[in-house]
Amino acid sequence: MIALITTPAHNIPYLFAAFAITWAVFFVYVFFTSRRQDELEQEMESLREEMRGRDGDGDGGGM
Repeated sequence: MIALITTPAHNIPYLFAAFAITWAVFFVYVFFTSRRQDELEQEMESLREEMRGRDGDGDGGGM
């Protein structure tokens, strides 16, 4: 009786649950990483624009 409970065929639901949870965690990680990358790209672009504005102020090129 105990041998029937622990056979691999009875463990398939647990294997599927672990597989599904792993993929769900992966996609959540990718989603948040993608959002953070978009935010960083926007911040970099705003910094580039700010630096272009400082370069074009007509202050004689700095020093």
